Amino acid sequence: MPLEMDDPEWSAGYLSDAHSGETLVDILGALPIFETLTWKELAQLERIVHRRWFVAGEMVIQAWIPRSGLFVVITGNVHVVRHDSDGTPMILDTLGPGTLLGEFAILDDSPRSSSIVAAEPSHLIGFFRPDLMDLVNTDPRLGFKILHRLAQIMSVHMQRVLGNLRESRETL
Repeated sequence: MPLEMDDPEWSAGYLSDAHSGETLVDILGALPIFETLTWKELAQLERIVHRRWFVAGEMVIQAWIPRSGLFVVITGNVHVVRHDSDGTPMILDTLGPGTLLGEFAILDDSPRSSSIVAAEPSHLIGFFRPDLMDLVNTDPRLGFKILHRLAQIMSVHMQRVLGNLRESRETL
């Protein structure tokens, strides 16, 4: 299934990291979501991920708009932003390298609840749900490995969130 390249959240452009000496396979292999993959699998994945560079203040993810993929912050920092009832933006958190953003979007197309804005020049890697589904069809073992690792990461995240909610409830 070909990608809709007019989606403003993503870009198919590829720029090298010649200044860092790291290849895209090296970068992917260092990310927790892909750390269980072999070099051969990483090379296969390299062909379907998308790289984006954002300038400070640029919208990475806009809240309440359905999307079909996730991002991983490679360099830089991004702000998690919500708008209060009068429209004033509030920075809820700042996330840095290695952070997974929008992981639920790889599983469904529900709208995102927060916006993500580049806090400084940032390099992110994106991974589309249609690309994952194609991968599941063409290489089920690789697709399963990615989905399994994503489920593990999401489970740890959800356990942390539930723990925080329990602490908040006890405090109140």
